[in-house]
Formats: sequence, C-alpha cells, structure tokens
Amino acid sequence: MGKKAAFTLAEVLITLGIIGVVAAMTLPALIQNYQKGVVLNRLKQTYAQVQTAIDTVAARDFDGLPLHQWSCDDQTKFSGVESWGDRAGDSCLYLAIQEIATKMYRTTNVEQAMCYEEGRAYRPYTCLDGSSWCFENGKAISTAGIAALLPNGACVRWHWAAHAGDARGSLVIDVDGPYSGYNRLGKDVFSFYYSTPNTGIGMGNNGRTIVPYAQGNTRAQLLNTCNIRSSGMKCAALIMNDSLQMKSDYPW
Repeated sequence: MGKKAAFTLAEVLITLGIIGVVAAMTLPALIQNYQKGVVLNRLKQTYAQVQTAIDTVAARDFDGLPLHQWSCDDQTKFSGVESWGDRAGDSCLYLAIQEIATKMYRTTNVEQAMCYEEGRAYRPYTCLDGSSWCFENGKAISTAGIAALLPNGACVRWHWAAHAGDARGSLVIDVDGPYSGYNRLGKDVFSFYYSTPNTGIGMGNNGRTIVPYAQGNTRAQLLNTCNIRSSGMKCAALIMNDSLQMKSDYPW
C-alpha cells in the first residue's frame, strides 16, 4: 500500500500559529470598523430626524421660514416643561423636537446627564482626549437646557446661548443615550449649532439647517482639531466634510 499524504503535527501547529497572528492583527480593526459603523448610522439617523422635524414644523406652522424667524417665544408651548425667561431659541427647537421625541427632560444642575432618569448611574461625559473640562467635570452637558429621548435611543440636548452674534444655540447629539456607549465627545457624542444667516461664524445655512461646529474649515484643519489630543468639538464637522463618513484616519 502506498503512503498517504498528511500534515505533520509541527506543520499544523505552525499553520494555526499563523492564523492566530493574522486574526490578532485584523480582529481589532474589524471590531473598530463595526463600532464606527454603528455610531455613524445612529448619528445619520438622528441628524436626519431632527432636521426633518424642523422642516416639517417650518412648513406646517411658519410658512417655511427658517428656525430663527419662527414666532415661538410663548413659553406656554413648553407643555409642562418649566420655563425660564424669554428664550425663543429653546422654545422653537422644542416645537420641532417634540414632534419626534418619546420623552422630554429639563436639565437643571450639573448632577444630571442628558435625558437623566432619577437614580440611574451613567458614565461621566468626557472630551475626546479623555479629559472632562468640556463637560463641566464630566457631570453633565449643561446646567441649563432641554433634552429629548428619541425613538432610536438617542438623546439630544439643546441650549440657546452657546455663542453670541449669529449663533442661536447648540444642539448636542448622544447617539446611544447616557446609559450606554462611551459618552465621549467625537466618539458617540457630537456637537452641532443652529444659527441665522451666513455672517459671524461662517455656517452658511441661512437658519434652515443644523450644522456642525467649524463648518467651512479645510479637511486638514478639521482633522488637526479632531484628534485624540483634542476636545472632539469639531469631529462632527469632519464627518460631514467627509460626506457623512468616518474615514480611516478618523480618531477612535
């Protein structure tokens, strides 16, 4: 009888070792790409929901006018949410986001997260560089503002007085809410603004579109300010500059 061809034990062990090395080299990248894809899809979905809500209310109730021209400083429209002065920006976004929200929240102090539920623990918010200075020592997004939980599990928080001039406020999106994910700016938390016309901070949206901070900068400039040594404030601008993608050089 002739000899049968077979692998020796040494050859099998060497092959398994090679497979293990290749897996160890490629698996982290695959996991990272999957995580980035999940976050990116949630961000796209949430951004689209908010923008659609604004467009819907504009067309239905305000003759298609941009958000900063809406007449919505009547605090009775907060429907039970405590009011605090004449802040039409908060009121206007409230009118839009209530169209899609499953629950509304009022942020009142630094012990509360976005969409805070009494007694629930949440991971402290941090900047992309791991520090907490951009989120009031990691305790909350802001001492004032309103938050809303959306059907996809994302939480949005807005505040009228983020900047002076043509900016009318900030809109922060936590794509997976405060009780899951990283709670890290630029990783699963992203910063946007709404403003008036094309002057002041160069957003160029005429008050009709929610835009990321620093829109209009070159990609090189955005990448220089969206890295693991930065706060992550401009990372949403980098994503939108890249056609709503997280490219291979996006910090993670």
